[in-house]
Amino acid sequence: MSKVNSAVRVKEKSKLFIKCADANWESFTERSETHDISETGISFYLKNPVWLDTHLVIKIASSNLFGHLHTVTAKVVRVLVDPSGRQFVAARFDE
Repeated sequence: MSKVNSAVRVKEKSKLFIKCADANWESFTERSETHDISETGISFYLKNPVWLDTHLVIKIASSNLFGHLHTVTAKVVRVLVDPSGRQFVAARFDE
């Protein structure tokens, strides 16, 4: 059985600018804020609905891990809806 390595997630409040397609396949951009981040992934809240496996382009304004104005691509791996209807999104960075 192989052991899965998971990167340590760090709580952070970096400003994000996210581009992708929503659950209706309409392109959108949305501003958000990092909930947590690691070398392999990121989590944040979105107002627009997205599907699992949606591809994202994320511009991170400033991060202790990635520095200033860093752009990454990522794939949505988890979506949880909170009581207010916001979506908590976890995404894995593309290699």
